[in-house]
Amino acid sequence: MKTRFLYFIIIAAAIIASCQKEYSTEEGNNAGAGTIIGADCRINKIGYSDTTGIIGIGSIGATINAADAATDVTKFDSLTLTLDFFSSLQYFSDTVYIDPDQYFIVDNANKKRITLFHGLIDPTVPGSPEIDVDYIYNAAGQLTEKDYYFSSFPVVTYQTVFYTYAGGNLTGMVTFDDFTGDVITDADLTYYTTISPKNYMYLFPDENTYAEFNQFFNFGNKSTNAVKSLKVRYYDPGNVVIDSAVSNFQTYIMSRDNYVLNVNMNGDDQSSIPATTGKLNFTYKCK
Repeated sequence: MKTRFLYFIIIAAAIIASCQKEYSTEEGNNAGAGTIIGADCRINKIGYSDTTGIIGIGSIGATINAADAATDVTKFDSLTLTLDFFSSLQYFSDTVYIDPDQYFIVDNANKKRITLFHGLIDPTVPGSPEIDVDYIYNAAGQLTEKDYYFSSFPVVTYQTVFYTYAGGNLTGMVTFDDFTGDVITDADLTYYTTISPKNYMYLFPDENTYAEFNQFFNFGNKSTNAVKSLKVRYYDPGNVVIDSAVSNFQTYIMSRDNYVLNVNMNGDDQSSIPATTGKLNFTYKCK
């Protein structure tokens, strides 16, 4: 009897090990292989910690209601126990107000995809000039262009962002000063072709001022594969590189139903997520 029981334990252990191997990912074994997130889920929180996952650094998250709409967005600093950002969102027809002066316009006929943003060129400065941003999508549903113009002078753009794609992935970005023709920022992204997660992050490298909203609204189809590296370059007038932010994403841990549970982001912080370097942990809201 004991021999049979021991044999059963050995076989069970082998089966468990083989299942974990089946769901292993690039750069590491998948310790979350048994986790199931659910059907039709999307990110509602990204927590970032040191790479061991022990010391919490902060988080960006949204409350998502039964209608699949974000009702507030919060950015929290776990080290100082302070609230870095909070916005209570108000919905009126096709308009989502993030405060009395700033709002998104959504296309209700196309999965509430964002088509326009109205805000301030610098929301931290009272009386800052008002701006509008048009979001342009291709036939594949990918965001390909953003046109910036002053609300008081909507005829001429002052800044344009172009996104390029390959194999269903966002692979490049460039931002131009439309008055001078100079490059403001550009970026390159690479991907793990063997990892194709469900409903993963948006990675628009130009975003910084309003990046807190990036993960919680519809900005078109997301990249097919899991990001491997992200390099953003910043330019002085005359197209001279003055700074860069380079991040590498390693040790993807996936759920059994193919959502990203966590990943290590090494290198530089990325304001477009927004998150600091370390382990990024994802939680989801399912319909």
